[in-house]
Amino acid sequence: MAFLGIAVAVLGAWTALRLGPSGEAQFSATETAPGAFVVGPGVLNSVDVPVRVTATRSDGGAIWVAAAASSDARAVLATSAVSTVRGVHYPAEALDLRPSGAGALPDISKADVWRLSARGGSSAELVVDQGNGPETAVVTSGDASALTNVTMTLTWANSSWLAEALVVALIGLIIAAFAFSDLWHGRLRQGRPTAGGTDASESASLEVPA
Repeated sequence: MAFLGIAVAVLGAWTALRLGPSGEAQFSATETAPGAFVVGPGVLNSVDVPVRVTATRSDGGAIWVAAAASSDARAVLATSAVSTVRGVHYPAEALDLRPSGAGALPDISKADVWRLSARGGSSAELVVDQGNGPETAVVTSGDASALTNVTMTLTWANSSWLAEALVVALIGLIIAAFAFSDLWHGRLRQGRPTAGGTDASESASLEVPA
């Protein structure tokens, strides 16, 4: 039980350290030639807090990030080649990417389905709230050219997560403290003579010479 308490305390403290004061959880992935990135509602709307979608190109090219209703986004993407974020890995803080589709993606930035969009040179970000789900976020070059050397990061922030992690660490410390205390008192009890018994020296002193 003591080791379980220590493990829980370490996990809680490590999580609190990773989250930081703002309670941020970040997950990233890098692709050399993804064509386009897609984040479906299973990830984008998985947590009831806003998610910040950030994309950066190491080659300095233009980048465009947008979000729309999932049905509209799927219709625009059609069967074009994309890398879709299927999930996140914790504590590795990585995104699970799966390629799908075939063929070049046309310039979809002109479509009128996008509720939010942001454009930048080498980097762009978009904050998607959770009041309009299910939604899909898409990252492209902003024209018909394929993306290359792109890093995508999804960030969720909730200050209560830090408090929860600290509570877990505290519970682990309490469990460990009680377990060690019980172990210590158990050893003391084992070292005491039983009630009504005598130790070896007392037995010897009671012997009567023949």
